[in-house]
Amino acid sequence: MQVQRGTAPRRGGSTFSGGTAVIYLDHAATTPLSAAAWRAMEPYLREHFGNPSEPHAAGRAARAGLDAARESVAATLGCAVGEVVFTGGGSEADNLAVLGRLAAGGRVVAGAIEHPAVREPLLAYGGEVAWAPVAPDGVVDLDALSALVRPGDALCCVMAANNVTGAIQPVAEIAELCAERGVPLHVDAVQAAAGCDVRALPGESTMAIAAHKLGGPKGVGALAGRGLASLPAVVRGGGQERGLRPGTENVAGAAALAAALDERQGPGAVAERAARAALRDRLEREVGLPVASAGAPRLPGHALLLAGVRGDLVVHQLDGAGICVAAGSACAAGSAEPSYVLAAMGIDPATARGAVRVTLGPESTAAEVDAFLAAFAPARAGLQRAVESVA
Repeated sequence: MQVQRGTAPRRGGSTFSGGTAVIYLDHAATTPLSAAAWRAMEPYLREHFGNPSEPHAAGRAARAGLDAARESVAATLGCAVGEVVFTGGGSEADNLAVLGRLAAGGRVVAGAIEHPAVREPLLAYGGEVAWAPVAPDGVVDLDALSALVRPGDALCCVMAANNVTGAIQPVAEIAELCAERGVPLHVDAVQAAAGCDVRALPGESTMAIAAHKLGGPKGVGALAGRGLASLPAVVRGGGQERGLRPGTENVAGAAALAAALDERQGPGAVAERAARAALRDRLEREVGLPVASAGAPRLPGHALLLAGVRGDLVVHQLDGAGICVAAGSACAAGSAEPSYVLAAMGIDPATARGAVRVTLGPESTAAEVDAFLAAFAPARAGLQRAVESVA
């Protein structure tokens, strides 16, 4: 899609691919670029393209934009300006936090359902990692985690909300117990940044966010929190971003992240999230299937349907009908293995393979939900008949 100068890309549940209209219900994977994010980034792609480390006029103009973006993100997240480091995305922010804390070794406690950007570095870590279990609703077991976290631990990792189920985790309570025991906490807030606040996290806490989950562009994120002050660097270079993320900064991306985050936490955000949750609840009622984490507090647009037939085949069928949804997590696309998140919740492999993730965005409509419901039932029924015919 070509974007003309001075105009914003199309936004909303419906988009266009090759001239064909599709209904986009996969906002947990990524979101369309908002008009506010585009307006914020465009000047730094064209007029103010200088390197913000240079002292000349072009560099100063870029530096001013970077400083303004940092101030905006800090104000929205409730932290000091010096407690925001821009990164190349959420995964990089997670890795900087996790690998930095583990550079000197030590024991780690982490939730069993962490995103691969946290989970994979921990699986590759040579030291001790204690995995905190989750309840059947997908929420970390607070009592079990409390028993695992010990004074002297190098790090505790718990995500703000799960990317597969949408289940919101008890981060505030976990932050309190980590602070009491002097253990640094890292929170992957990539999926939940629209409702997160760093000021609610005491102690040496850090938080990762990503622009493209909020209506910003891909390839930019941030690591924020008081824990940055004691976080060792694991990448070396020119010293930008407190030395934690060296390299010439993506000024346009930072400006867009700031605008998108501000928009998603603006005056109408609470009402919008409530309306989206109501639309999601109607979808779940009318589809008439079990829903993972249905009894837990969840992100407003998340619905993980347990379809009873292979989720990847359902996704393929719906794609043919012009509807975009996901089978489990986009990060695990192409894998035949059931989600480790659902396994941690005690869901059997056959049921887990039937997971279909439908995620609504701020501009998703009732008409789009109606179209999904109309297409989903025959797609699922057709797959069931096919399975029965070869059984």
